[in-house]
Amino acid sequence: MFDLLIRSMNDRLTTEEDKQLQQALKGSSELREEKIKLNKVGKLLSSRNYSFSDGFRNRVMQAVSDEKRGKVISVDFTRSFTSMFNRIAVAGVAVIALLVISLYISHGSLNVNTITGVEPVSQDNLVSVLLYEK
Repeated sequence: MFDLLIRSMNDRLTTEEDKQLQQALKGSSELREEKIKLNKVGKLLSSRNYSFSDGFRNRVMQAVSDEKRGKVISVDFTRSFTSMFNRIAVAGVAVIALLVISLYISHGSLNVNTITGVEPVSQDNLVSVLLYEK
């Protein structure tokens, strides 16, 4: 009956459907409340005045015709983001590899001191640093 009530708001019902709806409205308080709510919503929507910018209709119709012809290309953000991320990641790995190779060539080894850029500390210097007091 609810579907019939909604249809009655927009279209004309046959006499038999109208009789069924009237009987259902008499027998159901919930259906009467729904009709009142639908009437309020209908009045609210009909009181609104919508205005669109110039050429809106033409743009919409052009988009519809393009969609029918399959011309609309939708931009997929995740695909473009993934593609961009992959390019940046590959470039980053290449730069890191070049830095590691240059460190190896310049210092002759790849120990922790070479990678961090810290000079090795001799034991004599370490003892003097540890015994230093202000």
